Amino acid sequence: MRSGILICLCLGLSAVAAAEWKEGLSVAGEPSDVRVWRPGTVAIASSQGVELHIDGEQVANRVLSPAVGTLLLSSGCFAGVRGDGDIFAHNDCLPPDSILPELPTATTTEVRRVIQTASGTGYASVAVDTNEFLLLHASPSQTATFPWNTRVLETGQYKATSVMGVTETAGGVAHAIIPVVGNPNLLYIRGDRSEAAFNMDASLTTLPLLTVDLIATSGVYPIILAGNSDGLFRAPLSASPVPQDFQRVTLLDSGPVSIVSVDMNTELSSSRGTGFGLAVGTRNGGENVVLGAVPTGSATDSGVTWRIHPAFANASLPVSDPFAQVSCVDSTFCVIALRNPVQNVIYYINAVAPVFGAIPAPVNINEATTRTLDVTATDEDGDAVRVSAEVGQSLVQVNATPGVDAVSLSLTAPVVCEPTMTQFTVFASDGLGTHDRQATVSVLIENTEGPGAPVVMPLQATTSAGGPALVFAASPGAGICESVDYVWSTPPGQPVLHTDAGGRSATFMPSDFLCSATGARYTYEVRARDKGLAPSEPTTFTVDVRPWGKPAAPFAPNTVRPLTSGHTVELRPEALHPCEATAGLPQVETVWRLQDGGAVPPGLTVKDGAGNPVDLTSPVTAPVLQVSAEGCASTSLTLVARNRMTVAGVGLLEGPESVVKVEAQPEAENVSAASLDLSMHVTGGQDVEATLGTSLRCPGAHALKARMFLESADGAPISSQVVPVPGAWRFQLPAVCSATSYTVRGELFSDVAAPVEAGRARQTVTSEARAVALGELEGEALVARCGEGATTTLTQEIPPDACSDVSVSWSQEGGPALAQGELSGRSVTVATRETGLQELVGTSVTLRVSADAGGGNAAARVHTVPIVAEPFVDVAHSTETASGQETGLVGVVVQLSNTTDCAVTGLRYVERAEGMELVPGSVKVAGLALAEQPDEGGFAVEGVALAAHATSTLTYVARPRLLSSPRFTGEVFLNGVPVSGALSREPSSSCGCSQGSSGGALLGLLAVAQWLRRRRDGARR
Repeated sequence: MRSGILICLCLGLSAVAAAEWKEGLSVAGEPSDVRVWRPGTVAIASSQGVELHIDGEQVANRVLSPAVGTLLLSSGCFAGVRGDGDIFAHNDCLPPDSILPELPTATTTEVRRVIQTASGTGYASVAVDTNEFLLLHASPSQTATFPWNTRVLETGQYKATSVMGVTETAGGVAHAIIPVVGNPNLLYIRGDRSEAAFNMDASLTTLPLLTVDLIATSGVYPIILAGNSDGLFRAPLSASPVPQDFQRVTLLDSGPVSIVSVDMNTELSSSRGTGFGLAVGTRNGGENVVLGAVPTGSATDSGVTWRIHPAFANASLPVSDPFAQVSCVDSTFCVIALRNPVQNVIYYINAVAPVFGAIPAPVNINEATTRTLDVTATDEDGDAVRVSAEVGQSLVQVNATPGVDAVSLSLTAPVVCEPTMTQFTVFASDGLGTHDRQATVSVLIENTEGPGAPVVMPLQATTSAGGPALVFAASPGAGICESVDYVWSTPPGQPVLHTDAGGRSATFMPSDFLCSATGARYTYEVRARDKGLAPSEPTTFTVDVRPWGKPAAPFAPNTVRPLTSGHTVELRPEALHPCEATAGLPQVETVWRLQDGGAVPPGLTVKDGAGNPVDLTSPVTAPVLQVSAEGCASTSLTLVARNRMTVAGVGLLEGPESVVKVEAQPEAENVSAASLDLSMHVTGGQDVEATLGTSLRCPGAHALKARMFLESADGAPISSQVVPVPGAWRFQLPAVCSATSYTVRGELFSDVAAPVEAGRARQTVTSEARAVALGELEGEALVARCGEGATTTLTQEIPPDACSDVSVSWSQEGGPALAQGELSGRSVTVATRETGLQELVGTSVTLRVSADAGGGNAAARVHTVPIVAEPFVDVAHSTETASGQETGLVGVVVQLSNTTDCAVTGLRYVERAEGMELVPGSVKVAGLALAEQPDEGGFAVEGVALAAHATSTLTYVARPRLLSSPRFTGEVFLNGVPVSGALSREPSSSCGCSQGSSGGALLGLLAVAQWLRRRRDGARR
């Protein structure tokens, strides 16, 4: 449910117009007194009795008439007080009795008002007879003790009324304010004694007071609120109040209001907003109105301002009877009683806290200025809201002008050196401390003033166009804020200043030229900036620039002037000085030189504008140069030119150098129409030189080349090459066995980025026939193998300069018959019919080879190929040393083994014994003596025969030489061809017993050796 004023109409109605209102219990009779003890707990006295309501329910009641007040004890006992002072307790929680003491002389007594403070102190205003006034007091502990015997006042000076207000201050001190009929007409009671009596200010009102209320403060004395038909008045109480203490309270936008009842409390308020309460009355001749208190900053100031309560004003309550009383508690809950026997009670609840209106975020203010900020707040309950500000440590000065639901703040910002954010706090209060709300206001102080104007050194300087730069330095001037950087400004149309990173210096770069005979003056400004980048006032300085500046470059970069061979090109500077058209410009001259020294290329000549030759080995001053090219010259000349001038007061000024290139090229020719000239020269019948030419006048200018081809008569390619033109192509014709024609073909083209095809040429050339000739025979001798015959592969070589396209045939002219008598081809395999070794080894085969190229071009050659054998005889040596008298002799046994199926005879065996000396006549083969023949390093024997797979033993006796190591080798020959195996086997050393037959042979050898020695010894004798 929407928070706001909750009105309870105890009207007995089923519904009301707004959700803030609801019906409550009906109170019988016309209410005469209403007292709110705590939120929801209400005691009401009426013309027919008393009732106690808690949270909208009746919890206690007594019927009596008329009831002038109620009592609620700390025990919870509830009772009503009748006009005669008698007590009527609910459920007889108090005995029947009276609050009035014995008054023996009184004829009539009437209790006009009974009221309790929050802690239970009771006061009773009593009219005695017709002209006397009695004021009773009961402390909280005495309230249930009857009668109340403390008589604060008992006098005939005043007459009692039904108006009274009470409160308590610190320490539970009770206070009461009692309007009376008399002079003075206000009695101030503190505790149980009369503190003061004083009058209402007659200049404000002379009408009786209809209502009074006391507002507790933090001090000793409370504040009095008093109301009547003339309005609402306020005064601070003291020990001796005077009428002049009263002031009329401010009623906002309400006009005159007749106040019937007022109640205000500050107990649960805070320093952000103090004072909550309602005042009820009428205006405009009977319109019922409710006023709400506007909270203030302290209890001392509370109750000063009131306004029409908008929630009540907008509720359209069906209230026709006048208000009787209002009672409020804890700044949260109020009850309004109406003078009506049935529809007579309204409840109001302070349920919702205030809400701030929109506050700019941030609030912007320029430094050293003042602006106004209005902060508003609203309360859905319709309560008046106090809006206040607390500056704290904020940089801004804040002056507040309070208003209802708002405060107008005058913000004054200090000087800052950069945009600065500061804050202060605003508060909104509806008078209830727990409803206090606060918001932070962020204020951005804009940095607008800047520091003091900077100091510039120098303030004036002079330079020349194209001359040295000028540097100006800035330093801080006077001012509060530190200068962190500087901003230099250049007016339109002036040279731009170049500043460093922090702007502390600026460089004036004079323009390269200034076309004014009187020069120029430039004016600039610089401003300092503080941390917030706010600029200062400017400082002005000037620069004077003298004319004219350096001359211009004579030519644009990369200038190239084409020159057709046989013609002349003129080199005249494209520019002399940017100020050429300005009067007073000094004379400008041009100096020429060759780039990187050197000399003018052949085919080019250089002259001045008058046609005189120019020597460029050193720089030349001339306004114009003429460059001429001869014939087909294709070359270039690179010159460097520079303009210079002499300025009075400045001296010689030289401009930048320019490079200008003259490229000489022959006159353009139509390459595609050029022809290719081709002439052939053949030497040696095969070497050809093709000379290439063209119809172009300057072929070297076109990167001419020719694609040359050698092709057979049927167009098959043989060779090709790309050849420069003019030039020569040298090649060889293929070797042929008969005269053959070939085609030489050429294609002329220009080898440039976009090649251009040109003329074609073709010629026929004849290659002479080559004679047939045969070279050596390539291959090995025929190798004979037992049972297989002799075979080999032979190749007939053709000399390189002979005809190679020939048919080759083979025929046998001698030697053992071949398996094939006729063979053909350059390579053949030949084999003998005979398979025996005896018949083949040592013989040879004679072959005739014939080559024919046709047309009578033929040749023949005879080759003899020997027949050798694959080794088939193994040779093994062993030795035995003699004992006894024959020491110093060694018997040598050689075993010859045939490893084939073929028996052989007529073998020749050659023995070589290193470190041994043969005993002559000791050689035997198979036990038969054979005559040995001396042989280099040994001996040889003839006629050795070996059967197939047989071994034959050869023995001999040898005498070792001193200091020598014996070494034996042997070799077997058949028909002069070696047929044995390895020749370097080491002989075995044994006793001869291990090889049976050889051992016996050795014994025989030794016997023979002994016989021979004896014969020699006998001969010596």
